[in-house]
Amino acid sequence: MKKLLLLVLLIFISCNSELSLEKKYEVCLGLNITENNSYNEILKENIELRLSEITNEENKKKLKTCDSLSKEYLDYLTIVEKELKEKGTEIFFEGNLYSEKGKNYEQKSKKFKTEIEKLSKSANFIKRLNSVFGMNDIVTNDSIHIKYLDYFFKGYPKIQSSASINDKKRRVLEFENELIAEILSSSK
Repeated sequence: MKKLLLLVLLIFISCNSELSLEKKYEVCLGLNITENNSYNEILKENIELRLSEITNEENKKKLKTCDSLSKEYLDYLTIVEKELKEKGTEIFFEGNLYSEKGKNYEQKSKKFKTEIEKLSKSANFIKRLNSVFGMNDIVTNDSIHIKYLDYFFKGYPKIQSSASINDKKRRVLEFENELIAEILSSSK
């Protein structure tokens, strides 16, 4: 039913010539955020269920560490998402340099990635984790160097930036679910 409502809303938006392209874009990203938030609640329920089933003390300790790291990072991302919605991407920048908030975002993202990496034995998991949460600058084939935050946030609309952070929250929960499955399967 929910998907049908989203579909009808998208059709309405696309057929309504009264809305500007920018407004349609905002509505679609807003729908994406809403969908992510619903999916995130399901992922959180799954995590709680799996954590409650663990009996092995070593695994329980590892998974509590994972859950604690994820919750801490999710709480931080929620604050960032709210600030981006209110103030825009300027919170990350002071001219061409990173602001304290920008530096803090980079530092907290690196910490999350590094600590979660320590809990996994899967090379593929770690490779994907680095791809999603790595804060590496972008270098093109033409040797053009672009700082991470500039590439992903500078000059973008508030809604796009908050949608990007919202998507990162979803990925935190997906990786946590996957890590729980990996740890549980390794104990069998």
